[in-house]
Amino acid sequence: MFKTARFWIVLVLVLIATGGGLYFAGQLPFAPGGGSSVAAADSTAGDDVADGDDGNDGKDKPEILPVPVELALVDTRGISSYYRAASVIEADRLVELVSRVQGRIRSVAVEEGDWVEDGQLLAELENEREVIHLRKAELTLDDKARQLERNRSMLTEELISRQEFDDVESAWKLAGAERDLARIGLEDTRIRAPFEGRITERRVVPGQQVVALAPVFTLGDFSPLRIRVHLPENVARKVGTGQRVLVKPEGLDVTCEATVERISPVVDPATSTVRLTLLMNGDGDDVRVGGFAKVRITTDRRQDALAIPKRALVEEGALRSVFIAEADTVRKVEVLTGLYDETHVEVLEGLEAGDHVVTMGQGGLRTGTNIKPLNAENVGYRPPGQEIDPAAKDDSVTVARTE
Repeated sequence: MFKTARFWIVLVLVLIATGGGLYFAGQLPFAPGGGSSVAAADSTAGDDVADGDDGNDGKDKPEILPVPVELALVDTRGISSYYRAASVIEADRLVELVSRVQGRIRSVAVEEGDWVEDGQLLAELENEREVIHLRKAELTLDDKARQLERNRSMLTEELISRQEFDDVESAWKLAGAERDLARIGLEDTRIRAPFEGRITERRVVPGQQVVALAPVFTLGDFSPLRIRVHLPENVARKVGTGQRVLVKPEGLDVTCEATVERISPVVDPATSTVRLTLLMNGDGDDVRVGGFAKVRITTDRRQDALAIPKRALVEEGALRSVFIAEADTVRKVEVLTGLYDETHVEVLEGLEAGDHVVTMGQGGLRTGTNIKPLNAENVGYRPPGQEIDPAAKDDSVTVARTE
């Protein structure tokens, strides 16, 4: 009985399992061969994607545009090489005037910036004592002079001996020397200009006590002005006396001329330089002594140098190169340079007259890069194929209309 019941239970479970499996199999959307259909769909989708990529490669590929540049014509011109230096403008003479004696300043007759003449009184010390000494010396001299005249008459009449006359004459000469010393002492209390020039500094005021040899004024002779510059020995050899140079004083919008006055015959062993003294032309009324000035000295010049603008050079370490325009592309070539000035540089090797070089836009260039010259007409550059024959242009229009 127990075995029969267990048999029926197992049978029922098997039937339930079989029926559930059939039910779920009927609910699935796949039919026989459905897997192949899915694979085919996937394959078709992949082909569509691949076809789309191929289409993008053929239609959406970005167009490479020519690089806009500016050109310059390689031509001959005069070019000079310069050496630049900076120095201080100096007066022909700039001296300190001192008081020769100790005393108190009584008066000051000039101010800074005043022009003074040679011998003009600039300041005076209190000198009452010196005036008295001079007056006393003059009175003594007058007395000795009268004695000398009397003794000369007495000598003629042989009333005195020759020795007595000589003693009186010596006393007269001594009185004259004392008078001269008194005059010098009085003059030492007066400060005068030793030459004509301009007062650049006043260091005393009335009532000030000064000691002997104390600076009182600074006097400058500004006609002419000079500049001393130091050049390397190899540069100094290219400069000659009498050569004109250009001077640009700091703070002025004008350029002055100067002349090489002297070239030192020796080389400074400490700096390996040679000193040049430049004489500025003109009186230098607008130039301030002690101010800085930039000096430009011509060291070499060529009249028919093959030259290009300096901005056309592409410097990579010690190598210098340029981009030459050829048709609608460029070619990079190395060049050997020579003299140079503010705007141009001489080319010794690598270029020929009539070439066109790129002066702006080199950053995105390499050999073979397509270019679009922005100033082609200005520099006479006509790449092949740039101009179209008007007749050919008309024919193309006619054909288009016919079609």
